[in-house]
Amino acid sequence: MSYSCLRINNLILQGGRMSFHLMPSFSKSACARLMLGMFLLGTTSILMADENGEPAKLLMDRFPKPHEIELARKGMAEANIDRPWDRACPYRELTGTAEAEDEFFFRCQRWDDCVSAGGSASIYSEAFFQNHQQPPKDQKPWESYRNGSIFLLEPSDFERVTGHLRQYALKFAEENWRLFEERDASEASDLVEKKFWQWCSAEPLTLWKAEYQ
Repeated sequence: MSYSCLRINNLILQGGRMSFHLMPSFSKSACARLMLGMFLLGTTSILMADENGEPAKLLMDRFPKPHEIELARKGMAEANIDRPWDRACPYRELTGTAEAEDEFFFRCQRWDDCVSAGGSASIYSEAFFQNHQQPPKDQKPWESYRNGSIFLLEPSDFERVTGHLRQYALKFAEENWRLFEERDASEASDLVEKKFWQWCSAEPLTLWKAEYQ
């Protein structure tokens, strides 16, 4: 996919986290992602017209706030924004030289991929936990969770930078499924996504530069 198409795709997917959160794997078709983004964009327009304003407010709350944009300007947004996995990438709001804008683009690619992978890590972790809760005779083979086959993942799903993140999400889930013990599922999911974000957002930006340049 071209650089310009990727940037457009990212822009229209800013509010689309739920689509990834409900799926154990990422979208495999750029066209499908684009169509989904267009649908979400149209839905946003409808919500904005809602006279009650509550759905629109929830969506607007995801957009970067001034202090988040300022943190992005300093290159510190990933580690200093509250619940960044629930926020749109603030680097999209910045402009600069061609080199600087390339940097913003790669940071947003990492940001979006980490949000998606973190959602998957939460799903995988809860699945590991639920399987563990079953009587031994009813448990699915642990290896099918470890290799992703229980989630219908294929070898091609572990290619490229998103595959690297997905592989770690499975490993992370196997090591952290106990976060769901004696916790509300929402609270546990937040803990998973927080821990995953700390790792993912610190992954070298060179991974994304190699992928998208």
